[in-house]
Amino acid sequence: MEGIVVWIIIIIGWMFIKNVFSKSDDEIISETVQDNPFEIKVKSGQPPTETGLKLDCFNVEMKGMVNHPTDPEVKIILTLQDVTDDETKAGISVLSAVEAFSETKSRVFSWYSRAKTSPGGYYPDWTRYISIPKDFLIPPHKGNRKIKILVFVCDIDTEIDLGKFDDTSKIRHYATKIVSLNYKEPGYMDEVINKSKVEDLTIKLGMSMAAVDGHLDQKELDVIKNWAKGIVNLLDEDRATEKKKHFSKFIKETYSTAKSKKISLSTLVKEFNEVASKSQKYTAIQLLLDISSADGSYSKSEDTFINKIAKTTGVDLKTFKEMRNKVVAKVDKLEISEKPTEESFGLTDDMDDSEKCKILRKEYTKWNSQTTQKDPKRKKRAKEMVKTIANLRKQYNC
Repeated sequence: MEGIVVWIIIIIGWMFIKNVFSKSDDEIISETVQDNPFEIKVKSGQPPTETGLKLDCFNVEMKGMVNHPTDPEVKIILTLQDVTDDETKAGISVLSAVEAFSETKSRVFSWYSRAKTSPGGYYPDWTRYISIPKDFLIPPHKGNRKIKILVFVCDIDTEIDLGKFDDTSKIRHYATKIVSLNYKEPGYMDEVINKSKVEDLTIKLGMSMAAVDGHLDQKELDVIKNWAKGIVNLLDEDRATEKKKHFSKFIKETYSTAKSKKISLSTLVKEFNEVASKSQKYTAIQLLLDISSADGSYSKSEDTFINKIAKTTGVDLKTFKEMRNKVVAKVDKLEISEKPTEESFGLTDDMDDSEKCKILRKEYTKWNSQTTQKDPKRKKRAKEMVKTIANLRKQYNC
């Protein structure tokens, strides 16, 4: 009896072995694909330390098949869609704030990498693909958004443009996940919708800037008019005529209001922040800087005003500082108020003395190198800045 049982086991074992070895490669790969489908998961938070990023990210991991029947490599492409209105349909493209995460020919968010593969190639364990900094994402609208992350495994020559593939037959595998994003800035479609309102508010800020020293100089007013003229010049004839009439009337009204000091700056900034995108905020800051230097001087009151606007609009203070330095280098007369001087060099109250000294040393080196400029105005300005920085360094024992 025991001998019969042994023979049954041997026969079953042989049939199993025979069945495995008699399967074609295509059948084995097909079963592997079914057992290991391509999938992704997304974790929100800080990325792994080896990335060098210290930003809140969507950390995308992948697992499963990345195989290709003939090619030794595949292209793994990631794109994003805003599906807040309907998760079941194709969404609206999400844009990127930085070029490194953009398509080649547009600002649409995209990322790709190459991976070695084979007819049976797959990732058996979860593998990190990319960490997406949330600050780099620009959805179409402000507020709580639902973002679909799509990852495709494709032929190596696959191209994507404006979120669309040149040939969908080149897609071998794909997976998606929907994540939540609370976007506090106006989205890129909001920017289009709010464009006219932002332009008017920017003119109001500019007029307030011009009036901050107690009088409205014609040169400062001309800067505002030329800024508005630049917008008009980009429009077609019919729209340009209409816009020109609007700006002419609006500038006159705002001039009178600013002259009588009836503009509430806190209300104006709050309204501006609600509708202006980051790029529009930088445009406004540049206008303020141009106005401040229109008469060849940069006063304490102007410095205080611009620093306040930079802080309350939330622009990057280092970027603002660079913008400001270019203007400061060209003026004939410079008067910088005491407290904003530190802010102007990027020093903040939450920094310790060693951090402040590190920044001041860099600023000193940069401005000192400009003291040999051929342009007498820039040379003079550089020497004044070096003196200012030297005094600050003494204050912090640098």
